[in-house]
Amino acid sequence: MTVDPSDAGVSDANARFYDALERADLDQMRDVWLRTDAAVCAHPGRTPLQGWDDVWASWEAILSSGGNPQIIITEERIHRRGGIAWVTAIENMISGGHTGAASALNVFEHDGERWRMVVHHAGPVLG
Repeated sequence: MTVDPSDAGVSDANARFYDALERADLDQMRDVWLRTDAAVCAHPGRTPLQGWDDVWASWEAILSSGGNPQIIITEERIHRRGGIAWVTAIENMISGGHTGAASALNVFEHDGERWRMVVHHAGPVLG
């Protein structure tokens, strides 16, 4: 299956990431990422994880813990230069009656077939 290498394809890849997170779908989350030593993930309030093995271990723990929030993405902006794209967005989260927001940066690389995530960084929006 070839995924659109345009901005629409990047937006679809970004949506797949958040769908996997909301549904706690380990298989889909694994499929979203490019499995590389260059993978980086910085969860809110945590130091960055470097390399696929550490990134994947964090997603396994998070998605297996339950209580995944509903996430509404706003202010999505896509920037693309050839086979690399990055998305900035606000993650508006609802979980157990609580709400919060994080500012996110997601970086994708087109592997010749589809856009795959190589970097996810999210930090809380204060105030």
